[in-house]
Amino acid sequence: MADASASRLPRTWLPALLISIIVSAFCAAALYVLLAQHDRVLVAQRNASATMAAEYSARATARTLAWFSESLGGENFASVQQTLEQHAQQANLLTAAIITEDNVVVASSNPAAIGTTLQDAAWLAARRTQSGVLAPGIEKGRPAFIVVEPFRRDNRVAGWIRLAVATPPEAAAPRAEDDLGRDVALVITPLLLLMATLLMLTMRGLMSRVRSLLAGIVLDAMEQAPHPRPTSVDSPDRGEMA
Repeated sequence: MADASASRLPRTWLPALLISIIVSAFCAAALYVLLAQHDRVLVAQRNASATMAAEYSARATARTLAWFSESLGGENFASVQQTLEQHAQQANLLTAAIITEDNVVVASSNPAAIGTTLQDAAWLAARRTQSGVLAPGIEKGRPAFIVVEPFRRDNRVAGWIRLAVATPPEAAAPRAEDDLGRDVALVITPLLLLMATLLMLTMRGLMSRVRSLLAGIVLDAMEQAPHPRPTSVDSPDRGEMA
């Protein structure tokens, strides 16, 4: 009996284990794809938020400088020059300058640029529209966005504030494949063990039930089978006595 029970164990437990492994593999693959996609979306959202925050800060700085320039009056940009040199210490601010309508730099975070002329696509676009412009570009060999904001005197554009702000680096990155695989394994492993255990118990119960039903059927068949009647044979002694 022990050998028979041992021989039935693989037939009961092995299918449950195989089914659990196959289902868990499909679940692991689906979970890996979903987590990877979620990471990409989350990283894109965080990087976009960082870029929007940097753009908003650059616009706010340009408008502040424009208001400051408007409040000065005349052509005295010495105070603005000091302000630009102070802002030049910011890590993400590449260049800052004030440009007149004649395309001459009158104040700059780089004092050597004062008195030079500027040809810049963003500044030209702002000059055409007479309004602020934010455009991507390259400044000092680095990707940046150029902010151009006008300042007015006597209801006319007197000059332009031009800021070149470095594009912020990626604030987040997706998880490495090893980390993602480990996170998937932490979820799938308990699922595999639970599924295998439940299937093994279920199939073991089913096998026991099937064996009981088969045994009952066999017993009923044996009871309903016709039993042969014993035949009577006359003994020779009785014949002689007759």
